[in-house]
Amino acid sequence: MEKQVNREEIYNGKVIHVVKDEVALDDGSRAYREVVLHNGGACIALKKDGLYFMVSQYRYSLGKEMLEFPAGKIEKGEDPDETILREAVEETGYSVKNIRKMGSIIPTCGYCSERIHLYYGEADEKLGQHFDPDERIDLKLYSFSQINEMILNGQIDDAKTIALMYYIKMESIDG
Repeated sequence: MEKQVNREEIYNGKVIHVVKDEVALDDGSRAYREVVLHNGGACIALKKDGLYFMVSQYRYSLGKEMLEFPAGKIEKGEDPDETILREAVEETGYSVKNIRKMGSIIPTCGYCSERIHLYYGEADEKLGQHFDPDERIDLKLYSFSQINEMILNGQIDDAKTIALMYYIKMESIDG
């Protein structure tokens, strides 16, 4: 097992914290590990009248619009269950009922500590959306089969959305 010997702080921002760690390997040699520290996120497949909310938003890092289930980052000290209830209202405008934790994924284990918690729920009371000042989200509704088809034809390539669709299918919630 690798053991941290030294840590160099590279960047500490709003979303990520980047470090360069020197580690001791089992054989006594040394190596460096660049790590992106991240509080994690929460994602929800929120269903209303047989359809799922999806958000379309431009992702600067990829230079393209992405179609995803509603999601957001966990604030420092926040429980993922609190995060998803907050994010559902912020992005869809609805509170959640019959919420169910489906599991979690680690999207990039080679260099990042992020874990995304996955949920299923049903839309409850309409409360109204309220985005962060820099968010530009277009809300859409799709059926399970439409989302599945968009995954299969490459229109949806977001890992958390694909993983959550897998959980929904395996748990026989839909489709």
